[in-house]
Amino acid sequence: MTRFRFSIRARLTLFIMAFVTIVVGVAVSGVLTLRSVDLKTKEIDQKWLAATATLAEIADRISEYRIAEGYRALAPGPSGREEAEVLANGHRREIQKLQNSYVTLLGDDAQSADLDSFRTAWNAYSTEHDAWVQSDFEGALENAERHNQLLQRLYKSADLAVDRLIATNTSAAHAQVRAVDLLTDRSVTIAIAVSAVSILLAMWLLIRVRTQITYPLEAITQALSKLAAGNRDIRVPELQRADEIGAMAKAFEIFRTNALALEHAHKATRAAQEQVHSLARHDALTGLPNRRVFSAELQAILTGAPRGTVPYWVLLVGLDQFKRINDLQGQPFGDTVLCEIARRLERIVRNSGTVARLGGDEFAIIAKGDVTQQIDLDGARDLARKVLSAIRKPILVGERSVELGASIGIAPCHKDSTDAESLLHAADVAMYRAKRDSRGAFRFFEQSMDDDIRAQESLETDLKRAVAEGAIKPFYQPLVEIRNNRICGFEALARWEHPERGFVPPDLFIPVIEQLGLMTDLTSSVLRQACRDAKYWPEDIRLSVNISPSELKDPLLPSRLLAILAEQGFPAARLDVEIIETALVSDIETAKSILTTLQSAGIKVCLDDFGTGYSSLYHLRELKFDKVKIDRSFVQSMVNNPESEKIVDAILGLTKSLNLPTVAEGIEHLPVLLRLAAKGCEFGQGYYFGKAMTADSARDMLMERTVIQMRITEAQHAA
Repeated sequence: MTRFRFSIRARLTLFIMAFVTIVVGVAVSGVLTLRSVDLKTKEIDQKWLAATATLAEIADRISEYRIAEGYRALAPGPSGREEAEVLANGHRREIQKLQNSYVTLLGDDAQSADLDSFRTAWNAYSTEHDAWVQSDFEGALENAERHNQLLQRLYKSADLAVDRLIATNTSAAHAQVRAVDLLTDRSVTIAIAVSAVSILLAMWLLIRVRTQITYPLEAITQALSKLAAGNRDIRVPELQRADEIGAMAKAFEIFRTNALALEHAHKATRAAQEQVHSLARHDALTGLPNRRVFSAELQAILTGAPRGTVPYWVLLVGLDQFKRINDLQGQPFGDTVLCEIARRLERIVRNSGTVARLGGDEFAIIAKGDVTQQIDLDGARDLARKVLSAIRKPILVGERSVELGASIGIAPCHKDSTDAESLLHAADVAMYRAKRDSRGAFRFFEQSMDDDIRAQESLETDLKRAVAEGAIKPFYQPLVEIRNNRICGFEALARWEHPERGFVPPDLFIPVIEQLGLMTDLTSSVLRQACRDAKYWPEDIRLSVNISPSELKDPLLPSRLLAILAEQGFPAARLDVEIIETALVSDIETAKSILTTLQSAGIKVCLDDFGTGYSSLYHLRELKFDKVKIDRSFVQSMVNNPESEKIVDAILGLTKSLNLPTVAEGIEHLPVLLRLAAKGCEFGQGYYFGKAMTADSARDMLMERTVIQMRITEAQHAA
């Protein structure tokens, strides 16, 4: 069946518009025709008939004019002739007026040969009349018969000319009448034709409505009646249509399909309910009880078992590095591994406990201890060792094999235990400690573990607030040029003074900030404050900041640092960036790109803690450092440890051959400074020159640096 491109509303609108257009057209055509007929009729009445009447009056006046001539000819005396002449002249004037009126009535149509003929005949007649009157002084005209005959002939000629003009006007009037008749007939024909077309269109529209709307709606209604009666296998008609009826049919078909689906669904409801109940109690992947069932069973043990009878243990098993297996081998492989781990745990526990999967890579075990022992530590240890041993065995998936480890936290159900979630939390804390201390081991819960975790959480909360509020401030340790004891710069070091904790060492809070992912915020805060402080230093004093390994993986690091420098108005040429070797190991190409960008902006790059990292010579070759720092461990032990001194000598020899300035960290005593000076080390840093200090103290030191240089020089000479 034809697919309709227009909606029913659109089609009905088109039909009605077409019908209305035809009716309006007929009405307009009739009005225009009647208007034309009216104009033609008025023209006949006011022009041609009036002109014909004027001509008839002219003919009568000509006859009256001829009669006046007869009166004059028969008049007995001059007065009679004069009266007759006055009468004749009156008729002549009227004839002239009537001629003018005729011409005015016809307008352009008055210019015809018959009118010219009449004018010629009338003028000849009038001229002869005037000649006759002029010749007849006293009524005794010679040859009166000849004049009378001539006037009679001219009269006849004028009269015939008027008759011909009347005939012409009559013919023109008849032509106009025929034109009106023709126009009327044509209008009637058009009206009949349009009416016939309108009737046919109305009949066609009724048929179309019947076939396209009424019949389809009746068919759909019948189908719905069958559907309501319970027949779900009926076929809803008119589905192929693209209009409103088609949309309604499709909606009814969807309703029929849904009703059929509901019947099928109703039959499967009980089975689905049973399956849902099972899924609500079991892990969908491994088939083990889920966390809810495990917690309920543990709670039942805690509330139902008599105190002091049978000991129970909760073991929380967390797989080590399982995410790496999913990432490398794919989730289907990881799911197979989890199912195998579940089977192994079930074989170990059997009927002596309960195994559940809590989610992800975490499993939990409720283990029943020995009735004869109140504290069955050995039994819990043996079970934990069996679990670790079973998990360590290789797992074969197809042709691939994988080996896993696990960390286990153990919490006892002691007599004071009343809450299942508290026991699970205790086991989770112990598992976390096992993962932190050494993976592949187990730990028993101790209260100190929970205290440590809470303390760690409190520290993390305080650190987040401190970083957000800018409470971690930069302190400044001086960097000294050894050959002349001149302060050439300061290294900005992060220091945190907590209102309750007091001074928190950097080696305590910096790793936590790394774990929290806040190093970028901390570096930005310290650099921004340090730039504000260093703006008041002399222009030859440099500022040095440390960049963490995590930041050196961020390609946006250069733009962030340069934006802070621009914001604070601090020259990039006065800034040193210090990085440690371990930051270069993971992605040296990204690090190389970042350092190159910083150096191109004028920032100096210093390799910190040189000698303690990996592949130092490779880094010196690949990366163009501006300065190298010798690690403090070698500097501080070089006086008493010849091996450390040899390492310092080797580093200095290497850097000199590469034309790299060298900074010795950790200078705390004069003998160390003297040895480094003798070896040609360019710069020094350490407690001997000054500890990390506030911005005000650094500014005071710069104001007194001449005095400090003199004191250091005197001490060196005295030594």
